Amino acid sequence: MLAIWLAVIVIAIAAEVATSLQLISIWAACGGLGALIAYLCGAELYIQIVVFFAVTFILLALTRPLVRKLTKNIKNTPTNADMNIGKTGTVTKIVDAADGVFRVHLAGDEWSAKMSDESLPEVGASVRVERIEGVKLIVTPV
Repeated sequence: MLAIWLAVIVIAIAAEVATSLQLISIWAACGGLGALIAYLCGAELYIQIVVFFAVTFILLALTRPLVRKLTKNIKNTPTNADMNIGKTGTVTKIVDAADGVFRVHLAGDEWSAKMSDESLPEVGASVRVERIEGVKLIVTPV
């Protein structure tokens, strides 16, 4: 069991590092540590499992609200694509009239776009970026 609890701890820490320290799996690592301590004290397997889940969920319940409160005020840095929101582009080509998909030239790049109201603009029309869904601009006429 020593190897299993060590593996749980290592995997949980690796998952935490892989998620850029978003505090997703750190509680499982702490639960694994609690279960490891229970094992070293000679506890039965079912006690170790209970300790693992108890420590994990108690720490989650006690610390997650605090972590959310502390990280709530951290500003998200917009990506390059997000910086296009509010900018104006020009419709260059209708790609699929049935689905309302067209191309927009914006800040030196060509983007796939749709109108927010499901209409279809004319080629050459100016549109303003309202939001980005996936890799598609959602625009409104200017």
